[in-house]
Amino acid sequence: MEIIPTTIIGQKEYPAISLLLPTHPAYPKFKIDRGHLQELVVEAERQVRARFSPNLSDKMMGKLSAIINDINYTQLSKGLAIYVSPHHAKVIHLPFEVTEKVVVDESFEVRDLIYAAQLNNEYLLAMITKNGVRTMFGFGENIIPVHYKDMPEGINDVINSHSLPGWDYLDTEAYDEKNIHNFLRFTDDVLEKELKGNGMKMIVIGDRKLLGYFKAQTKSADKIIGYVEGNYEHASNADLKRLIKPLFDLEQSKAEVKALTILNGAVNTGHFESGITAVWRAVEEGRGRMLLVEKDYRQVARFGDDGMSILLNHDILPSHYHLSDAVDDLIEKVMLMGGEIKFVQNGSLTDHQRIALITHY
Repeated sequence: MEIIPTTIIGQKEYPAISLLLPTHPAYPKFKIDRGHLQELVVEAERQVRARFSPNLSDKMMGKLSAIINDINYTQLSKGLAIYVSPHHAKVIHLPFEVTEKVVVDESFEVRDLIYAAQLNNEYLLAMITKNGVRTMFGFGENIIPVHYKDMPEGINDVINSHSLPGWDYLDTEAYDEKNIHNFLRFTDDVLEKELKGNGMKMIVIGDRKLLGYFKAQTKSADKIIGYVEGNYEHASNADLKRLIKPLFDLEQSKAEVKALTILNGAVNTGHFESGITAVWRAVEEGRGRMLLVEKDYRQVARFGDDGMSILLNHDILPSHYHLSDAVDDLIEKVMLMGGEIKFVQNGSLTDHQRIALITHY
């Protein structure tokens, strides 16, 4: 699922207007969203008219109003991102909440979207019971039923004459066990085929006995985020999201620990930079491999005279040399150069002035 179109990332145009706000898909709250969005438009207009000519301001506000008027407020999701520049206009409905923001700069504000997208990966949810397998596709707050044609409908679906232990000695317990294993093997085959090559992870829900058997024979162990024990055959989507949230929290924590471990290794070899000014120059030089940044770190700056550096000054006046958030610009630069972005908790990079870069050399 593409959250941020490539036409948005790294697009340099002046002015670039970014409006982000959390929204509510249910009636009647979307009426409140519509009214609040108009307040954000007023703030955007204030910023634009304070910095640009009347002709350009009129053009930009006309373009912003036109794209907002086309929004269907009865079909909102969890968040809304609106981007307008002289040559671009885009509305993106987001399946996750974002922080409210109005930014007028020389590039679009995408950091919050990238961070939220990293926390809302696609996954397959498989609920296994003796009565069948319930499969769902998940992304963030959305869980959508999905059906696979080869999936067995239940244990009875895999019973055949070969399952019988023999008429002379009918061991019903062994018979039942064999059918359970067959059922799980067929189920695992279908899930493995669906996961193959798409990079998607999976969560498996079921009672302790079934999960124990499944764990012992699955061919997709490396793609499984975790297991949830229990019978939740009739659970609602809201209940399922509460059940699996701790698994994703643990995954995120592991990813942060891994990134920080890689950074420590880079420090030992000298392949790193710390602090936003040093990191900025290294990225401009094409040395960026992985950028680590505390999730709430933002920094006002302005371009240096050499075109390769930035200067920090909290009293910088808005101008063509002004960066309202140099961190956001850095994130875009690293992504455009094929580097990785890793967000970590606030305070994790204190020794690196809140931002660090693992370099190629």
